[in-house]
Amino acid sequence: MSIPLIACDIQIPEPTLREETAVRLRAESTEPMLVLNTCQRLETYGRTLPEFADKREACRSTGDREVVRRLARIATGLESRIIGELEILGQVREAYKCFNARFGKDDPKLDRLFQNALALARKARRESGIDQNLTGLAALTARRVMESVPGDTPVLIVGSGSLSKGVARYLSKRSKLPVRISSRCPENAMKLAVEVGGFSSGLDELAPMMRDAPVIVTATAAPHPIIFSEHVPKRAGGRLIIDLGEPPDCDLAVRQRPDLEYVGLLDVEALAQSNTEARLERAKVAEAIIDHATR
Repeated sequence: MSIPLIACDIQIPEPTLREETAVRLRAESTEPMLVLNTCQRLETYGRTLPEFADKREACRSTGDREVVRRLARIATGLESRIIGELEILGQVREAYKCFNARFGKDDPKLDRLFQNALALARKARRESGIDQNLTGLAALTARRVMESVPGDTPVLIVGSGSLSKGVARYLSKRSKLPVRISSRCPENAMKLAVEVGGFSSGLDELAPMMRDAPVIVTATAAPHPIIFSEHVPKRAGGRLIIDLGEPPDCDLAVRQRPDLEYVGLLDVEALAQSNTEARLERAKVAEAIIDHATR
């Protein structure tokens, strides 16, 4: 008899704690479990409860089709703030890769279930065109950077999560801009810097990293501001800050400084939300594809 699946929606509003919980779940779970951590959610799918589940978790037994449907909807971007967003498919794919590397051989049926969800999401995206003419936040941010400064200008990226990686990789592939990475986790910053041919530091060296950088991109999961006015010295020619943090990584004084051009997450999201009405219609098509496949 097949053991029923358990889906858990882990309610942790504080982003840093949520990320730490996801890392702990992946490292300490002894039973097959997929751990999906995005900027909006932390969910687990497996045949057992998370080993340190508590009252914050909304855990329920569920069927194979419901799991495929839920993961396919997330990966298609139907549950995202920006309908059809591009980054979420990569985040679900990364969660599956982590599961497959550790547990794929232990529970091939569960492994196949997650593969089916990803395949369905790709089909829904392809056949509905939900992400047609949609540019992801990372690409929009990188393009804004490339349009704003000469090709040999240093760019500082604060953070080493999925958005930061997307911006850094885009700049590395499509420009010659020197990239600097600063993160609260120096090891992650160094790994990303090596990948894109830049250099890195911890947040304790944030001020000197900013000193001659005319463009700063921030994308951390910090629950409070990490960039204050004393970090950002005045610079001849001005400075552009693109803040993708939610809540903002820059404190109010930085956001209001007249010598800085400040672009917030909502500003970038507004660009990504173009053609919203047409995308809503495509979302209905994507939903129908997923619903039909998981009846």
